[in-house]
Amino acid sequence: MKKIAIVLLSTVVCGTLASAKIVQTFEPAKDTSVFTAPTIGWNADLTFNYQGLDQNYDLFGKTGEVTLQPGLSLPTANFDVNAKVMSGFNVKLETMFSSHHHNETYVKGGYATIDNLDFIVPGFASDFMQNATIKVGVDDINFGDDQFRRTDNADVMRNPFIHNMGVEAYMQAPHIEVLYRLPANTFVMVGITNGQVNPDDVTAVDRNSTSGSSNRPGLYGKIGFDSQINDDLRVRLTESVYTVHGTNKGSSLYSGDKAGTPSRKIFDDGTDTDFGALWNALSGFSDLTVSKTNFFTRYQDTELYAMFEIADGADAKGVDMAMNHYAVDLVQRFHNDKFYAAARYEKAKLDYKEATNDLGDAEMTQWQVGLGWFLSKNAVAKLEYIDHERTNNSSFVGGTADFKGYMISTALTF
Repeated sequence: MKKIAIVLLSTVVCGTLASAKIVQTFEPAKDTSVFTAPTIGWNADLTFNYQGLDQNYDLFGKTGEVTLQPGLSLPTANFDVNAKVMSGFNVKLETMFSSHHHNETYVKGGYATIDNLDFIVPGFASDFMQNATIKVGVDDINFGDDQFRRTDNADVMRNPFIHNMGVEAYMQAPHIEVLYRLPANTFVMVGITNGQVNPDDVTAVDRNSTSGSSNRPGLYGKIGFDSQINDDLRVRLTESVYTVHGTNKGSSLYSGDKAGTPSRKIFDDGTDTDFGALWNALSGFSDLTVSKTNFFTRYQDTELYAMFEIADGADAKGVDMAMNHYAVDLVQRFHNDKFYAAARYEKAKLDYKEATNDLGDAEMTQWQVGLGWFLSKNAVAKLEYIDHERTNNSSFVGGTADFKGYMISTALTF
């Protein structure tokens, strides 16, 4: 028994001392590998969260002034199947074994990435495709850069925090994207989506209605610069735009996560959807245009990530809605990226002059501080303290609500 304990301890120590060397990935590199035969592989994620949060709110008779029971919440799991079908043609099927929104197994999405069109005719449009990638299917739309640094159910490795941001322009929806790589480490991307996480099979439009269709397409694009300047310094800057007009169902842009949030029972309204920690600030809009600027830099072991977002729109009655949203986080990594400390500040302010429940400009403020330990490249433990507050929010009596406290998370990917 003593020998076994020594072996286990040695394994943990060796794994801890080994380099994890985190490399932040954004858009995937172009697939130029040689194709010999179809191949298939898989990967999985498993995450455990322990929650110790307090909250204070009055949701029109349902109050949350008592402490939530600390404890282990439902573990989450992802399972993805990856296949190379032909030269430059890859497909991925994403499945969630469990989540806080659906405890049962369900499909998150599936998509294809196409790096050449040789399956049409060998060499077809090769001058264009040598720098282009086409993506078709259901997955995270490539709007902004936040989706590359967030927790996606059990997939937590790229997020230095446990929670995501309190306001997220993020959704998993049917889309087509074309990414084109330009000289000098620059690129441009254009995309189209129906904007619906759960689209209607058939859309019926009342000819006497002026509210439009629920499947009006959303158009989006991104232009960016991403360069490893030298061994110590990497700089990335992107600008993204999303626009949709005349939808009677509202785009899923600010409510498009299928998994639910890592924390549970926040501002619970009895529906048990576990999205309470996320503020869908622009729910109910009919027209929407969003611009988002993202900046990322890493100098040696220090990372800075920042986001500034401006959203303008109107609801079905034509009442203007506008939001300013920004966030900045700082990550300091230690000992070949085995350990890190992180902090984030986020602020969102919504101007919505709706006459029946106008409490003034609604605001959300969120602070996060955390520590992380990579036991190996595929195992991480995290500790986080979060403080989330909303004011002038018409969803709550008096317009105020808050939650705060700590969370502990451990995760594996393999």
